[in-house]
Amino acid sequence: MIAVGAAATALFGSLTLAGPATANAQTMSPSVSCTTWTDTAGPGHAGRYHANCAGKNVYVRATIKCSDGSTHTSAWRWEYAKAECPYGQAYRSGSYTTKA
Repeated sequence: MIAVGAAATALFGSLTLAGPATANAQTMSPSVSCTTWTDTAGPGHAGRYHANCAGKNVYVRATIKCSDGSTHTSAWRWEYAKAECPYGQAYRSGSYTTKA
């Protein structure tokens, strides 16, 4: 137990300390089939890659490879994700990953 000052105890009452945080186990779902498409609606007609997994109850992350050689990955999003190339860069390839 960590000793706390009387003022902190007075403000917060008794403190319960939790053990160290543990990583959450994540189940990847590569077999989930999602609808994908590309467009050039990004800034300066930059390429974009979309993955729509509506109704699949999964998180999805999209990755796009661009004409300048760069790769960009979206955040994990619920059932829909989009990755976008930098200004004016064309789409070369894209992929997505899902997790429960």
